[in-house]
Amino acid sequence: MTAAAEFIAVNACWVCGGTSFEVVEHAAFDLAEYRRQDPDLAAYSGRRVPIQRCTACDFAQPAALPALPQFFDRMYDQRWSDDWVANEHDAGYKDSIFADILAGLRERTRPGALLDVGAHAGRFIRLARAAGWDAEGLELNPKTAAYAAQASGGIVHQGNVHTFRPDRSYDAVTLTDVLEHVPQPIDVLSRVRDFLAPRGWVAIKVPNGPAQRVKEHLRAWLRPGYRATIADNLVHVNHFSGASLSRALARAGFDDVTVVAAAPELPPGTRQWPRLAAFRLSRAIPRGSSLPVSFNLQAYGRRD
Repeated sequence: MTAAAEFIAVNACWVCGGTSFEVVEHAAFDLAEYRRQDPDLAAYSGRRVPIQRCTACDFAQPAALPALPQFFDRMYDQRWSDDWVANEHDAGYKDSIFADILAGLRERTRPGALLDVGAHAGRFIRLARAAGWDAEGLELNPKTAAYAAQASGGIVHQGNVHTFRPDRSYDAVTLTDVLEHVPQPIDVLSRVRDFLAPRGWVAIKVPNGPAQRVKEHLRAWLRPGYRATIADNLVHVNHFSGASLSRALARAGFDDVTVVAAAPELPPGTRQWPRLAAFRLSRAIPRGSSLPVSFNLQAYGRRD
């Protein structure tokens, strides 16, 4: 074992600062695929870390983080094939989510300048531009950032949210399946708030932590040999409930915060009606985002 595989304890809740926790899951590390690309990252293979829920606000996070500098940036420096990246841009499995985000923004503001944080292969940027937004992106992975710019026709900045220095303010910032991947979510949200023009809006989509835990443990019960996991390799480092997501946005300085059930992913070949039915039910009733069938959360907040 090398020094690269050490951890730093996380003693306080990233959302509310609480120090009382209960363990709800364990994250295992298997980073052997990085053996040649990044041996220090691969050295974490075989280690485990508890995921613990704050008893004060219901947010869950790791009990410790890898001490390796830029652990998350290094883990997301994946060398995908050209075909895989192109297929990600062309695939429509998140189109219901993207359409829902654009509809939610349209209810709150007119199309203007938009920054998509975690732009991936650029499909959302392309759809936002078609809907009238002057959309550009921010993407950590150099390969997907370059492809996103070429395929969407928009500017895509390569880098992360903490180091990005925009040359303009945005009327909207979107983070779709991004906030769960970055430690210290209040810092991320505060940084995003700085990108916004006065009265600009942020739109966030994340997994619903409590519902995802129920789903994974049900799978393990139904399928002997299946190991329930929501956080291996700390790919998901933040685990929000609806209440803790709302609290995080308020702590970061956002007003008019709304948290609802998010539209589902609809991959081709899957049974889509159960996902759509669960989504529509969760949207139709008060506090539907807290239902165990509401697997994802959509949130909006306004900068004053």
